[in-house]
Amino acid sequence: MVDSLISPDYIFETSWEVCNKVGGIYTVLSTRAKTLQDSHKDKVIFIGPDFWIGKDNPLFIELDYLYKPWKLHAETNENLSVRIGRWNIIGEPIVILVDFTSFFSMKNEIYTGSLESFSS
Repeated sequence: MVDSLISPDYIFETSWEVCNKVGGIYTVLSTRAKTLQDSHKDKVIFIGPDFWIGKDNPLFIELDYLYKPWKLHAETNENLSVRIGRWNIIGEPIVILVDFTSFFSMKNEIYTGSLESFSS
């Protein structure tokens, strides 16, 4: 018999509506964020697109110290520009916003799974 429940190291949730209030899914995500944050404090990481590049996003609080080594690795070695911080909602879960514009020209390869173009 198991004496304690197994808990995940991290929970990742991805959506176009993370820090981007455009529809009904935003309400579902923000409600779930509070519940998950209550039960898995800071093990919940929401990932979404950075539609607010160069502008202040009222739904996002950038915190340069969160996952700083990982962010540097992503930018330096993977050409992946991200901003990391907190979603400005109840519970304030951790958020990674991804600038996907540098990958837009490779969208067909990404969608079809032909990743040969990523090597080099």
